[in-house]
Amino acid sequence: MGKMKILKKLLSKKGQLSMEVGVLVAAAVLVAIIAAYFYVKNAKSAVASAGNKSAAFINVTANKSQEYISNLSNI
Repeated sequence: MGKMKILKKLLSKKGQLSMEVGVLVAAAVLVAIIAAYFYVKNAKSAVASAGNKSAAFINVTANKSQEYISNLSNI
C-alpha cells in the first residue's frame, strides 16, 4: 500500500511526471554530461602521454641499436 502512495505522489492526475522527478532526471543527466566531459578530457591527455612515451622508447632503442651495431663493426 505504501508503494501506491509514492507512485501517486510521483505521478500527477494527468499521468505526467511530477516536477521533482523531472528535476532529479535533469540533475542525473547533468552529472552524466560532466562526468563524460572529464572522462574524454583525461582520455585525450592519456593518449598524448602514451604517444610521447612510446616515441621516446623508440628513440632510445634506435640509439642503443645503432650503438651496439657500431661496436660490432669496430671489432
